[in-house]
Amino acid sequence: MQVKVLLSNLGYARGIDGRISHHARYWHRHLYCSAAVQTHTLQQLNALISREDPDVCCFVEIDQGSFTSAGFDQLSALYRTNYAQIHLENKYGPTSPLRSFFLTRGKSNGFMSREPRPFETLYLDHGIKRLLHKITLAPQLSLFFTHLSLNRNTRQAQLRHLGELVGHTPGECVLMGDFNVLRGLKELQPLLEQTGLTLLNQAHVPTFRFHRRALVLDLCLCTAQVARKSQLRIVEQPYSDHAALILDIQDPA
Repeated sequence: MQVKVLLSNLGYARGIDGRISHHARYWHRHLYCSAAVQTHTLQQLNALISREDPDVCCFVEIDQGSFTSAGFDQLSALYRTNYAQIHLENKYGPTSPLRSFFLTRGKSNGFMSREPRPFETLYLDHGIKRLLHKITLAPQLSLFFTHLSLNRNTRQAQLRHLGELVGHTPGECVLMGDFNVLRGLKELQPLLEQTGLTLLNQAHVPTFRFHRRALVLDLCLCTAQVARKSQLRIVEQPYSDHAALILDIQDPA
């Protein structure tokens, strides 16, 4: 048995790939992006999903229909009949006014799964972006995925909270997401010491590009037993400044 997980930071499907020329030419899409641009971007993501055929697709920065996305529900362009379970949730804290503010009310994270799986929507104790998904991949295997803060101090607090959650979760764990470790992978050292997790990313393979700057921001960490039977691939997304992560887990039960 095998479980394949896709993690994709869509960048709200603005079709900006990280080149400075793209940012200069399409800066206005951050303020207002047409449905046509988003549809074209999501068609490219659908092609990736068709090619990789993952069991679970996890999405960061997907829009349910905010003002800046012209009210376009991006999930509608990704909907597939062979994924029985679909869930999106606003990425801000449960009491945050950003959940209802017209510019940010659709900004979300979410997932699609081929078969129904138990899951929880949790919230980190610190930060503006606080949503954390927990999905049961197998009876003794939990997947967490999230999008951490750009602020270093907030991010450190979020990493400590993630460590506590992993430590109190029975069985094996996978932790994925856009970690925004802008100061490098050394930021993860307290988490790795706290939990014993193994980082599957290679330090020389970037997952984010801005002009000439290349960083490893989108990460996959696993408990040791899962790491031994897993393979992580980094797949370029020409429609985003982030690459996608493809995690193959052999015999996850």
